[in-house]
Amino acid sequence: MEINITKHYSQKWFKLALSVVLVLLTLLLSGIDIVEDFENRLLDYRFRHWIGAAEVDSNIVIVSIDDFSLDYFAENGISWPWPRSFYGHIVEYLSKAGADAVIFDMLFSHADADRSFTDATETDSLFAESMLGNNNSVLGMMLLNHDPRLSYAVIPASDTLVLIPHMLQSDSLLELPIEVLMSAASGIGHTNIYPDQDGIFRYNKPIIKHDNALIPSLATAAYLILHPEAKTDFSGRHIHLGDLDIPVNKSGDQLINWYGGAGPSGVFPYIAFKAVIQSASAVKQGFTPAIDPTAFKNKIVIIGADASGLRDLKATPILQNGLHPGMEVWATVLSNYLKDDFINNFPEGLLFMILVGMGYVVLLSFDRLQARRAYAILIAQLLLYTVIAFLLWIQDPRILLPATPAVIISLLAYLLVFSNEMRERIFLKRVFGPYIAPELMSMMYQTREAPSLGGEQVNATAFFSDLQGFTKFSEKLSPVKLVSLLNEYLTDMTDSLMGLRGTLDKYEGDAIIAFFGAPVVDSDHAHQAVKAAIVMQRGLATLRTKWESEGEHWPEEIKDLQMRIGINSGEMLVGNVGSKGRMNFTMMGDTVNVAARLESSAKQYGVLTHISEATARQMPPEIILRRLGATQLVGKENAAVSYEVLGYAQDLSESDHELLKLWPKALHEIEERNWDAAETIFRKTLDLEREYKGRPTNPSLVYLETRLPRWRAENPGAGWIPIWVFDTK
Repeated sequence: MEINITKHYSQKWFKLALSVVLVLLTLLLSGIDIVEDFENRLLDYRFRHWIGAAEVDSNIVIVSIDDFSLDYFAENGISWPWPRSFYGHIVEYLSKAGADAVIFDMLFSHADADRSFTDATETDSLFAESMLGNNNSVLGMMLLNHDPRLSYAVIPASDTLVLIPHMLQSDSLLELPIEVLMSAASGIGHTNIYPDQDGIFRYNKPIIKHDNALIPSLATAAYLILHPEAKTDFSGRHIHLGDLDIPVNKSGDQLINWYGGAGPSGVFPYIAFKAVIQSASAVKQGFTPAIDPTAFKNKIVIIGADASGLRDLKATPILQNGLHPGMEVWATVLSNYLKDDFINNFPEGLLFMILVGMGYVVLLSFDRLQARRAYAILIAQLLLYTVIAFLLWIQDPRILLPATPAVIISLLAYLLVFSNEMRERIFLKRVFGPYIAPELMSMMYQTREAPSLGGEQVNATAFFSDLQGFTKFSEKLSPVKLVSLLNEYLTDMTDSLMGLRGTLDKYEGDAIIAFFGAPVVDSDHAHQAVKAAIVMQRGLATLRTKWESEGEHWPEEIKDLQMRIGINSGEMLVGNVGSKGRMNFTMMGDTVNVAARLESSAKQYGVLTHISEATARQMPPEIILRRLGATQLVGKENAAVSYEVLGYAQDLSESDHELLKLWPKALHEIEERNWDAAETIFRKTLDLEREYKGRPTNPSLVYLETRLPRWRAENPGAGWIPIWVFDTK
């Protein structure tokens, strides 16, 4: 049964509304640095461990300015930087070999140097002439002091996409190639790559806005040269290059789709610059080249530095140690373009709905189910989300389902549940705390069960206790002392009772009225009630010792104080009874009345703990009982067997064991109407009865002095059942 703490919390529509609010908060939190960093780490893990089956475009070749090339030319008297005529020689050779594009991941923002054997103007001109004659060369540039957070949304469609270099006007914020080279190149692209806050490069800006110009990246410029018919357009979170649809985020960044390892042993083929220029020289001189020119036919050649001291190295998800060559980053981006290998963002609307559903499930499950089941559902839906994210990632094309929103919405929903749980616990403590054990209140919350207003029928155990001779000794105490004594006694007894999952009903003077098995169902209620009785009797013995040690402070009656307990198990009504303004959580029914009669009739037997047969049947073997016989209690039509609780087996004395051997025999002799035999046995048990101060009688005396004489005088016939009828409470 659900516990309503607030007016609307338990209603489904309210939980759905809360889920929407939590998702909005989730999306807000997803943009903070620490969350973005966590998401990026998970993204890097996917690239390193779930790289997938995607392969690079086989037409991309990297010409590497490596250490071997530097050493080769140094040995021939040409040190770095090399004359620009080298690049012109390379461009001419590659173009004649049929290369589709030659891309320089290099900045030529200053004129070449004059050397003893070359002139700067001449070498720059030779490089420019080779590019003018081939219409397939792309040079790099940089935007200085550019804000990478520039929103993609502010790019108007009317702005001009700059591809032809001479259309771009030089200013102090642009580091452009020198004029002679820029005017000769077929295209120009920015080489700006911005790391995330953790220093890892994950994104490419296909286009950067500068004033009224839209400047393509090195890879975008190369793609447009290869597809001159492609028109550039923007829509939503997409950049369109003809038929190519590049997904970008709100800042216009494309998430790079990495293919695997980097460097000469990585996914892209590397050819040393030395080998290419040697082959170019060999062809020009009519010799057989080391590299057949057909190796470059229809290839896209990216030229960049990989030599020690010249490297443009990046930290990427693949190589976070900062050893990923920058030119290979552009090779990867261009391969993404050419193969349409993009990482698509999961639809935002669908993600919103999924997150709302996850939040709603958490709120509903913790409100309606037991905690362990709700936790299982919480974990299960996170695992399911993870599996879906994995499956979307390994498919072609990849779809990125971010992980952190699922974690955040689950955490926020659980925190809301936890907050509500605290309110509910405070509510339970305020309403039920005075008479329900803390353990029971915890069970009530976990099982989501509470007593309904007006009461409910339950199977439970009623418990009544009373102090023997309370009226007599209370007259000898001042009100202050009496209250002090009762407070000490009731505190100790109540703690013991509630410690064994008992629920306090009320105090009536010195009497303690309680029940076990409600308001939370407890199948062990009878056993717990009898255990409480044993513990409370021991606790009173300890108090008597304490009071006796205090000497004249207390009258003798206090030092001999005894407690009678009556216990009965069965169906009863438990609930709040009273008016709307003042209610009492209590028990009612015949089971309760019988327990009260058992407590009062314990005096007539001279026993301390008196229980019904219904309770006795539920006792484990270690609790020892003595069958007292069948009686008809005052106000009852039917007779019932009752028992005395002697305690735990290990606590019994030799006299107790001997008494328990003889007692059943005595009862049997009564049933057989063997009065003399029964009397003989009862006289033996009389000597074995426990003795303590203030005990007015005992069961053996009851049979010897009252019951045996009456039954002997009545001399009942065959079929007689020994039932004693109590005429007083």
